[in-house]
Amino acid sequence: MTNAEQSEHTDDLAVTTAPLLEISGLAKAFNGVPALRGVDLAVRPGEVHGLLGANGSGKSTLIKILAGFHDADGGRVTVHGTSVQSPFGARGLRDHGLGFVHQDLGLASEASVVEHVALDGAGQARGGRRVDWKAERLRVRSLLERFEIDVDADAKIDTLTPVQRAMVAVVRAVGSQELTADGARKGQILILDEPTVFLPRHEVALLFRLLRRLRDQGDAVLLVSHDLDEILDVTDRVTVFRNGELAGTRETAGSTRDDLVQLILGASNEHVPRGAAIVRDDRAPLLSARGITGTRIRDLDLDLFAGEVVGVTGLAGSGFEELPDLFYGSTQASAGTVTVAGETVRKVKPSASMKQGVVLIPADRKAQGGAAALNLLENMSLPFLAQRAKGFRIGWSELETQAQATCERLNVLPPNPRAEFGHLSGGNQQKALLGKWLDTAPQVMLLNEPTQGVDIGARREIFKLIRSAVAEGMTVLCATSDYEQLVEMADRVVVISDGTIQSEISGDDITKDALASAVYAEEAS
Repeated sequence: MTNAEQSEHTDDLAVTTAPLLEISGLAKAFNGVPALRGVDLAVRPGEVHGLLGANGSGKSTLIKILAGFHDADGGRVTVHGTSVQSPFGARGLRDHGLGFVHQDLGLASEASVVEHVALDGAGQARGGRRVDWKAERLRVRSLLERFEIDVDADAKIDTLTPVQRAMVAVVRAVGSQELTADGARKGQILILDEPTVFLPRHEVALLFRLLRRLRDQGDAVLLVSHDLDEILDVTDRVTVFRNGELAGTRETAGSTRDDLVQLILGASNEHVPRGAAIVRDDRAPLLSARGITGTRIRDLDLDLFAGEVVGVTGLAGSGFEELPDLFYGSTQASAGTVTVAGETVRKVKPSASMKQGVVLIPADRKAQGGAAALNLLENMSLPFLAQRAKGFRIGWSELETQAQATCERLNVLPPNPRAEFGHLSGGNQQKALLGKWLDTAPQVMLLNEPTQGVDIGARREIFKLIRSAVAEGMTVLCATSDYEQLVEMADRVVVISDGTIQSEISGDDITKDALASAVYAEEAS
C-alpha cells in the first residue's frame, strides 16, 4: 500500500468506524511516582497503530495494565464500545478480545506449534476439559494457511526461524481469541511489544506483511517499537508518550522521522555531534586480526587502532555479525590469529580475551549479556568477584558502592543496584552492561547491535559513553545493520560481502546512502 493509499484507508476508517480499543485518562503511580498521568489512546479497526516513547515514558506500564499485570489507579478502558471495569484480573483484557505478543515471545522450545495455540486457547475455559487434538490441528492449519505462514503445525518451536517463531506467537494470540467468538466475528486487538528486536532485519518485512493482513481483515494492531523507520513503514497512525503523558497522535502518512523525534524528545535533533577522532595509527593496533576464518567469514584481515570506532556491516548472512564473537573467542575461528597488545593468540578464548582487556557486548543482551533473574549489583559485579573475594567471603559492600556509582554516572534508571535486571528497560539494561565492562578499563570493546531495541534517548546516551571511552584511547568494533548508528558513531566502516571485506568508508563519507550503496552494490556485483 502506497502512502497515499494508506492515508485514504486511515481517513475512511476515521469517518466510518468507532475505536475497538479506547483509553481515556489512564493513570498509574508507583510509590507515589507517576508512571502514567492520564493518557488517552484510541485504536481503530483496520489499522496498525504505533506507540512510541523514550524509556520511562509509560508505554510498558500501559501494556502491563491491559495485560493484567498492574491495576490502574484511574481512567477508563472501553473495548468494542463497552466499558471494562478495573481491576482486570490475572488475564487482563484477553477475554475481551485483546491478544498480546511480548518481546521474548513466550514460546517453549520443545513444544509444537499446535500445542501452543491449542493450550493457550484452552486456558480460557472454566474447569478442566480434554483437548480435541484432531480438531485443534485442523484449526491451527487453517489459521496458518489464512495468513500464508509456511510452517508445519506439528513442528517444534526450536526448529523454526526467528521470524517464524514471531508469526506463530501472533497466530497464537489471534487464534486463542477466536475461541470465544459467538457466531459473528468481532474485530480483534493485537498488542505487540517490540516484536522485531531479535529478528534479522531482512525478516522484519515478513512479519509486517502478517500485520497488514490482520489490518485488512478489520482487526486492530497496537505496535510498540523504538524503531522509527519500522513505525513509518507499517503503521497508519502513531501515538507518542513522553514522561507519562500524551505527547500527541499523528497520521503516519506525511509524517517524517524528525516529526516523531520532536514528539519523543521534545527536540528535533536526535544525533550527538561526533567530533573529530584522534586515531593513534602511529602506534601498533590494539587488536590485529590476520586470516580469520569462521562459518561465513573467510581469510579476513583487520586492524583496530586506539581512538577509533570501526563499524562493520553488510547484508544478513554476509558474515559481519560473526566478527565480534570470532575476535572474542565465543565463536571459535577455524583459521587465523588475533594479536592484542603485541601478544598473538592462535586459539582465542573469552577468558583469555578478558585478561587482555578485550570485552564483548552481545546482540542478545537478555540471553547472553546479562542474567535477567539477578539484580543489577549481581550482574555488574561478575567481572570483579575474584578481586573482591576474601577466602570464602565476597566484599559485597564495596561492590555495591561501585555499582551505585556506575548507575548514577551512566544514568541507569532506576539507579538502584538491588533492582532486578530483567525488569529494566532495554536501554537501561544496555547502559548497565556498558558500565560494567567500562569499569574494567578495557582496551578493546566489541559490540554486536548495541542499540537493538533501545529508544532514541537511550541511544544518544550510549553513543556518548562509547565516544567518551574512545577519546581516552579505547578502540571499538561495532557490528550492526543500523546505518543511522554507523553514521553517528563510526570513524570508518568496512563492508562485508560473502565473508570478506569488499570496501571501506571513512569520516564524512559515511552516510546512509553511501552505506546502502556499498552494501547492495557489492551484493549485486
